[in-house]
Amino acid sequence: MSLVKKWALILASLFAFVWAVTRACLQSITQDEGDTYFWFAARSARYIWHPFPNNHILNTLLIWVTTRMFGLSSFSLRMPALLGAALYICICCFLSRAITDRFSVQLPVLICLIYNPFLLDFMVAARGYSLANAFLLAAIAIPVWHHVKGKPSLGTCCALASLALGLSFAASFSFVFVDAAVFLAIVTWAVRERRGESIVRIAGLCILPGLLVTVILCGYALSHWPKGELLYGARSLGEMTRSMVDVSLYQLNPRFLLAELYDTMDFLKPLLLPLLGILCVVQLVVTGLDGSWLRGFAAALAGVTVLCVFLHWLAFHFYGVPLPMTRTGTFLIPLCTLSAAVVAAVPARSVVAQWLRRGITGGLICLACYFLLCLRWSYFLEYKDGADTKEVYAVLARLNHAHGVTDTVIDGWYVAPLNFYRVLSKKETFPEFEYVSANELPVGKSIYVLHGGVYRGFIEKEKLAIVYQGKLSEVVVAVKP
Repeated sequence: MSLVKKWALILASLFAFVWAVTRACLQSITQDEGDTYFWFAARSARYIWHPFPNNHILNTLLIWVTTRMFGLSSFSLRMPALLGAALYICICCFLSRAITDRFSVQLPVLICLIYNPFLLDFMVAARGYSLANAFLLAAIAIPVWHHVKGKPSLGTCCALASLALGLSFAASFSFVFVDAAVFLAIVTWAVRERRGESIVRIAGLCILPGLLVTVILCGYALSHWPKGELLYGARSLGEMTRSMVDVSLYQLNPRFLLAELYDTMDFLKPLLLPLLGILCVVQLVVTGLDGSWLRGFAAALAGVTVLCVFLHWLAFHFYGVPLPMTRTGTFLIPLCTLSAAVVAAVPARSVVAQWLRRGITGGLICLACYFLLCLRWSYFLEYKDGADTKEVYAVLARLNHAHGVTDTVIDGWYVAPLNFYRVLSKKETFPEFEYVSANELPVGKSIYVLHGGVYRGFIEKEKLAIVYQGKLSEVVVAVKP
């Protein structure tokens, strides 16, 4: 690979990380981030392991460390997610170069893996999904590393992959089935590659490191897990699929586009993923991936994806556990993207296969361009209602300094983020903001922070004056006239 092409991949990776760091410093804290901090990370160490769906244990543990080492800030709160982003981006850069030496495939594959707008959101947000995806992809990349570099040893690879899967599960329990599917794939690969080594030893190296991490980090939470807490998710495979497609292709940024280009990309939006999927399936039928080590890798990726979805379906069908949806299904995005990348990288030995490969490569290039045109740093799609909380607190602070008002009513969406900024500022005289019943908002308070659409009737009934309207969300700050 020429130096120019190598640096193009490096710069694409660095830009994604710089973009994530910039967002971590600028974007408003969201409800889930604030709740994670106040419920678990801001308290004594024993709350790190509290069993609750919002508590992504590895992420909480690292937040507990970073906020004490570097002081409280939006950056220190999001530092563990950025650590996951750095690891994930490095692994994607390695995989894009390992599966092919064709730059026309390497660059779009790298961009599709790291610039998917929904994945980029969770490389920033202080949740466990960034770390979970990074360690999941690390476990997948380790056999590729062994094949391409001839090192480390098989035993070391098994131990490292097991450790990575244990950390992935500790970062988010929603990754349990995909981690299990990857574990089975790695055990199968290791047994086939053992070349005379004891199966017992190989199995032990695949199991024990991950099991040890799981017991140490997650043992208490799993043994005390409350029933009936898993409520968020899809109710059908169709809903699961639509949710992942919608968040991946959400909203082109009009600032980047001329009207004609915007119309073209908007036209291509519903066609990109179906056409890419069809081309990949046809290519598999035509080539069979014969004569390449990529055959086994592609089969493993397909098997992992199908098996984890099947396990989720079984859990839903027999135990009522919701299927993955949006944030709880983020692992499906790199799995599917990597599968398409491997198919695009496979050698083509016939004219039909060559044209199909060109079509897949073209599809990946179009998808990469689409993702780049979706870049945003002002909000997280999953938490868009909280996109303006930083500005909202600035308004509250001005009212407090100018008029000394301290009595507030805060809609539940905004309580945790505004408490975060209150603790961070330490310059205002507000008491701790508290949750109130949505059906029984107290009247006669000086300041109300509400969702403008939901509480429009209340605002009009109480004749409140709106002094701030959110730029990205429907939050309003309303006061007594």
